Amino acid sequence: MSGESLVEAVRDGKADRVREVLAMGVRPDAPDSGGSTALYVASVGGDLEIVGLLLSAGAAPDLLSLGDSDGLPLCGAACWGHEEVVEALLLAGANPNRKESGDWTPVKWAVVGGHIGVLTRLLAFGARPLQEGRQTSLWLAADRGAVDVVRMLLNAGADPRAVNESGETALDAALRWADVDVEAELRQQKSEVYSEPEWEITVIREEQDDETELITVEARRPGQGGGGLSEKQTGHGAIATVLERELGTRTPFETLVGRALEFRAARPTATEGRRDVTERPAWWESVRTLQERADTGTFEDAAKLAADPDPLRRRLGVDVLAQLGRGGDRPFATKSLPILRRMTRDETDPALLRSLILALSHHGDAAALPEVLKHSRHDDPAVRDAVAFALMSVLPPDDALGTGELIRMTGDEHEDVRDWATTSLSLLESDTPQIRTALAARVEDESLVVAAEAVRGLAERGDRRAVAGIHRLLTDPAVDNYPLDLALESAALLHDPSLRGPLEAVRELAELHGLTAEWTEAMQGLG
Repeated sequence: MSGESLVEAVRDGKADRVREVLAMGVRPDAPDSGGSTALYVASVGGDLEIVGLLLSAGAAPDLLSLGDSDGLPLCGAACWGHEEVVEALLLAGANPNRKESGDWTPVKWAVVGGHIGVLTRLLAFGARPLQEGRQTSLWLAADRGAVDVVRMLLNAGADPRAVNESGETALDAALRWADVDVEAELRQQKSEVYSEPEWEITVIREEQDDETELITVEARRPGQGGGGLSEKQTGHGAIATVLERELGTRTPFETLVGRALEFRAARPTATEGRRDVTERPAWWESVRTLQERADTGTFEDAAKLAADPDPLRRRLGVDVLAQLGRGGDRPFATKSLPILRRMTRDETDPALLRSLILALSHHGDAAALPEVLKHSRHDDPAVRDAVAFALMSVLPPDDALGTGELIRMTGDEHEDVRDWATTSLSLLESDTPQIRTALAARVEDESLVVAAEAVRGLAERGDRRAVAGIHRLLTDPAVDNYPLDLALESAALLHDPSLRGPLEAVRELAELHGLTAEWTEAMQGLG
């Protein structure tokens, strides 16, 4: 038998038939009449079981498939985002830096498709996104608008100064799209190519994990095939800011403000509400860039912005003043704090008020306690949540009034408020019967995270009432990483023999969550 039957079985996804053909003596690398290898076909299709069978039978993970539009198995799997297949090929010895035609590497294929999981695996196995021929990976990521991909490539050593064959840098690619309505531009491009009346242009917008949107535009004729896809993410402005910062370029203040606000008028998706403009990466990259500037001009510009009639511009100014000079000695903190305190006393807009309270938490000055406590009973739970978080930083351990209000907030009807209030209370340096009673009241909270914070606070105070909470957390089938981590930490503090059984029962779960060291420490404490 020839490779024809093997490749055919792979195309059909029939693992049992693949086993039969291999058992008949067909070489796992034998191509079909078109030159395609079974491993390449299985890799492109993402069939992990068949990939495993072929590799076990001796298929070479780096053998080039010579069929029409074929290439390297690793490139094919990376192109289509098949993370587990990529890992299987890498473990079998596939070279993560090998190129196929056109200077395309597995990294490039992962980047052009926005496949972060694939890229993570490739980089972990030694892929290097350095100077890569006609188009660099960084240029491709910037052109796509994939913020997290750009960050990953920079962290892996990609050179922001590198140029592609046309002389463009990644920054050039980002700037070309930074002020563009991506959906409108992609629609126009498709309409120019597919201009006949029977062609319909469809658009899909999907939120991505990096807070950008993926915009996919396709031309289709009803009842027939499509005319190809075009897709980009909406992170170009943020990417431009990241690259300028990397290159040491001082971007003008108003340019950064414009990028931060670029999504304020964006249309909603058809299927779900859009993220707020302040949740987009362009906002926080602009904020970070301005915060890192410890100079008088930036302070003065941010202070003016915080006084702007537009609430959203004021909010941007507040976020900058929150940590102006971050990473240094914060030379403008004493000037920023009075502005933020005054605004917090007078502001009524809930979203801006939340930003102000969080800004005060970053300053961590007890002088702001009155302004923070003023809003502890605000109608908006997002504001109360910010207050509970801020009290962790601005509440002195011996302030009875503030501690009493924090204790009250641990019983808030909103889970997020209870969570941060319980966290702040558990981390407070004070140790009083009132604090312990409040923490004990949350051990049976319906939220496992809240319960875990309460347990941690009791355990650190040596209160045995934490033991029942640890039992609950270790035996709850819904427990996940964070509450499990706190439960193990608390168990290590208390050394209670009754915890041995529950701890032994969660050993595999702890290993699954990467908490082996924490589990071991808790067990060792039992003697």
